[in-house]
Amino acid sequence: MTQQTLLSISQLRICIRSSGGQLYPAVDGIDLSMEAGEILGLVGESGCGKSLTALAVDGLLEEPAVQCGGSIVFNGRDLAGLKEKERRELYGRDIGMVFQEPMTSLNPLMRIGDQVGESLKLHSILRKKALEKQVEEALAAVRLENPKALMRKYPHELSGGMRQRVVIASAAICQPKLLIADEPTTALDLLTQEQVILLLQKIHADYGTAILFISHDLKLVSRICNRIAVMYAGKIVETGRTADVMEHPAHPYTKALIASVPSREMKGKQLECIGGRVPSVTDPKPPCPFAPRCPSAREECFARQPPLVNRADGHTLSCSFPL
Repeated sequence: MTQQTLLSISQLRICIRSSGGQLYPAVDGIDLSMEAGEILGLVGESGCGKSLTALAVDGLLEEPAVQCGGSIVFNGRDLAGLKEKERRELYGRDIGMVFQEPMTSLNPLMRIGDQVGESLKLHSILRKKALEKQVEEALAAVRLENPKALMRKYPHELSGGMRQRVVIASAAICQPKLLIADEPTTALDLLTQEQVILLLQKIHADYGTAILFISHDLKLVSRICNRIAVMYAGKIVETGRTADVMEHPAHPYTKALIASVPSREMKGKQLECIGGRVPSVTDPKPPCPFAPRCPSAREECFARQPPLVNRADGHTLSCSFPL
């Protein structure tokens, strides 16, 4: 881990515990790192383990999901070794989280001002008036009108787009070193999606905040992220600079994902689709989990672990027969 590395995930395994006590790997030995101030996109279909990875970094894993191997090091500190007091000091201050469904992440019984100011109240010694002033400024910063009146409202009184902005304000109010955005534009209309993306970019520019941007939408990811990590069935299959991965995908899964994205050039043509489905955590998987869906799969893909292939400028992939 270099001095500039903010987050280093090494051989992380997250398992789902069955009612009988058996552990099934949902995140299967991934390595991932982030530099301070960068925006990294974690992409893949639903069920690939992206959100579980985010929850593990944010210390929010709950049964039946358990971390069953590997390490997560943030800013030089192993998160697994933190004492409870250290965890309370870290989360909310240095690591913020934007969830994909604001209605479930906001407390319906708390006023907006109290929720946005909660982490600031925990991590500062501001008096009431100064704290309220910062909450008002945080709401104004995410382009919410009349923030003083908004602070007295409850979540059900706001639209979906407004609630998502409140969640972003709450996550960013302490100016964290890392902001995890887990599908932050899900279920929002296109205009609101655009506004959310611009807000995240503004937070990154204003505070130098690193952002782990989780999505299945490659178009969004290619716009906002410096690098991309592609995840499939609990494994990272390709990582690299955004331009390298988008223009020269080397893993068959990455190529299939990109081919399935609508574009102007595809107008009037049939979109590509990936046959089959992402395996569930309980399904038996070959050494290369994408092999059953891969048009380039050969016998070796079902018999041997794919090697890690290093290409120029940090472009890496796990594939026996890269493109």
